[in-house]
Amino acid sequence: MAFNLKATATCAAALFAAGAAQADVTAQEVWDRWQEGLSIYGPNGISIGSEEMVGPSLTITDLTMTMTDPEVDEVEVTATIPSIVLTENGDGTVSVVMSESYPIRITDVDDDDPDMSGNEATIMVTQTGMDLLVSGTSDAMVYEISADKLTVSLDEVMDGGEAIPAEAFLSLNGVTGTYTASYGDLNTVVFALNTGGIDMLVDVSDPEGEGYLNLSGQIADLAVGGDISIPADMDYDAPESMFIDGFAVDTSYEFGQSAYLLDFVDGSDMANGTLSSANGTFGIAVDYDGITYSTGFTDLAVNFTGSEVPLPVEFSIAEYDMGIDMPLSSQDTASELGARFILRDLAVSEMIWGMVDPGGQLPHDPLTVAVQLSGMGRLFYDMMDPAQAMQATSGSELPGEMESLSLDNLTISAAGAEILGDGAFTFDFSDFQTIPGAPRPEGQLNLAINGVNGLIDTLVQMGLVPEQQVMGAQMMMGAFTRPVGEDMLETEIVINSEGQILANGQRLQ
Repeated sequence: MAFNLKATATCAAALFAAGAAQADVTAQEVWDRWQEGLSIYGPNGISIGSEEMVGPSLTITDLTMTMTDPEVDEVEVTATIPSIVLTENGDGTVSVVMSESYPIRITDVDDDDPDMSGNEATIMVTQTGMDLLVSGTSDAMVYEISADKLTVSLDEVMDGGEAIPAEAFLSLNGVTGTYTASYGDLNTVVFALNTGGIDMLVDVSDPEGEGYLNLSGQIADLAVGGDISIPADMDYDAPESMFIDGFAVDTSYEFGQSAYLLDFVDGSDMANGTLSSANGTFGIAVDYDGITYSTGFTDLAVNFTGSEVPLPVEFSIAEYDMGIDMPLSSQDTASELGARFILRDLAVSEMIWGMVDPGGQLPHDPLTVAVQLSGMGRLFYDMMDPAQAMQATSGSELPGEMESLSLDNLTISAAGAEILGDGAFTFDFSDFQTIPGAPRPEGQLNLAINGVNGLIDTLVQMGLVPEQQVMGAQMMMGAFTRPVGEDMLETEIVINSEGQILANGQRLQ
């Protein structure tokens, strides 16, 4: 059975996807703006049981939202909220009270496939102790939310008309947050949400008793925030042009300690394991002019066993951090850019080491790889414009130019050896003659190579590397480096203004 997760999430969130910008904050104005947001379901996608204003309160009953996606096996998603009461508080704010729980039903309605008949699932949305207050001005509405717990849970799953034993839920505990929607030629949404923690569970059993899946997890202290700009007249049928129209998103989240447990059995196949981390982050900001992306975590620990793996998998990572920052549009002057990849202290179990080094000849130090780059560059094309992007990739000329590039940090260490480096270069795009076909570089690269000869000798003794293959590599390393201690080498590679390449002062080209 195929579930349209996008449509499900839309049903749950659509009520909060519209704010107001033209009137006082009254119950009717809040409801009118919500109905504008609900228009995404089309003229036949919304039905209302009743709508009645009594005193300061507007009551809506049996609000039903239906969406069908023909691209996903004719899946129909229907959410029904029994009651919504919007009450004017007399101070320019409106309190919203919704049914504490309401169902979302996902049904396969493909009449051409009889095997899909009777496939459906019911998801319950439960809002425990939720307070929703709406305030604002003529330009924006501000939603303030708090809840003891928000839960999305699986109520029932039917496969061919037969119930499947299954339990699943996702709960956000201690929720507080704000959501501000401002409208004009460019609509903006600014939101911030904090939770005391998240609990999750998926527990599914085979009706015939031959297997099960149990996946559980906990995440502490999740914080989500963002700023989204959406053109009021954006063409949703041509999403490739949305950045030209002004679409932009800047969102991030961070969380504290997390832990997950997996237990799976399917006949003779099985797997179980745990995963935990101290914290994690994610962020992305993208608009017509550029993109910034980052993700990372610390103190990851993984333990896993399974029928398809020959031995238990156990490893840990002290730090993982990856990011990129680059322009996407043409500019008269250069813009900052950068990239980084950091994998610090990857340690594996002695059982895994035993497969590679049964005699214990190698130092079992953790692996670290860190590369950090920064520079200045500019594009000649706007990459968010589909026509210019095609021109940039199909032409024979370079789509841009790099004015400078710095290696801020290079660290590679493992098994008792390490390579350290840094450097910086500039590039002259008016000179393609000094080095034919390439802009003339100028700068210096510094490298320190420690313990590598000893590691190579050990690998040869273990029979992992043929001796005849390493002799040439060691001779070349000796030609480009100078010794500064026992199994300690360093080198300075310089490219001067004349295009000459020098290693430790000796000219190579």
